[in-house]
Amino acid sequence: MNTCMAVESRSGKKLIKFFLLIVILVLCWYLGRIFKIDVGYYQELLSRYPLALSGLIFVLLYVLTTTFVWLGPKDVLRISSAVLFGGAVSAVFVWAGEMFNAGIMFHLSRFLGREYVQQKFRVKPQDLDRMKDDATLLSVAAWRINPLVPFRFIDLGYGLTQISFRKYLIGIAAVSFVRILWLQLILAGIGTSLFQDPSSMIAYFAGHPHVLRYSGLYFLFVLILTVIAFAARFFRKRADQSGEAMAESFNS
Repeated sequence: MNTCMAVESRSGKKLIKFFLLIVILVLCWYLGRIFKIDVGYYQELLSRYPLALSGLIFVLLYVLTTTFVWLGPKDVLRISSAVLFGGAVSAVFVWAGEMFNAGIMFHLSRFLGREYVQQKFRVKPQDLDRMKDDATLLSVAAWRINPLVPFRFIDLGYGLTQISFRKYLIGIAAVSFVRILWLQLILAGIGTSLFQDPSSMIAYFAGHPHVLRYSGLYFLFVLILTVIAFAARFFRKRADQSGEAMAESFNS
């Protein structure tokens, strides 16, 4: 009787934690739709201080306004920083902010969601071991460098797996900077005109064919890394299956 009550109590706590995670995610989405940032105000604010101090202020603002407020603020702050600091320097500041965000989202997902997902979908211990094996540095890097996959989804998704945060952070650090640098260099060239006329991006690429070539090389690198990651996963699974088959044959 006591055992059943204890199991029900743990299940209830897992459900509450998972429900809290869903509420937080919905709130993040909603805040991103209503939250507005005055670009001119933040540019004027950051321009008052030396680069090191303004960079620190920017990282703090970026983390505070984009960790739990999605969609709007991140894009505005990225463009503003690209115009104010330049493409390369702003990429360093955005990268620092995204590393903090990754830690927050990863641990939020792990603390509030993983136990419930494991219980609800009856994930077995061997499945968890397999998920941990699949979450390699190569696969993490392949997902992270893909510009079509939002950083937040990756952080939350891997928080549900068995991968350690240290391994995850190592896997995303370098490729995150490559992805951010590519975009910040483009945003620095387009500037705030992107707010008034989104088609200015097309005009920018038309007037800067070298940027278009670099972008093509970037996407080619993304494709190659993704293919390598999936190929490595395929051959690893084949090797594991062959090893299990040999073990069963030997035992029989």
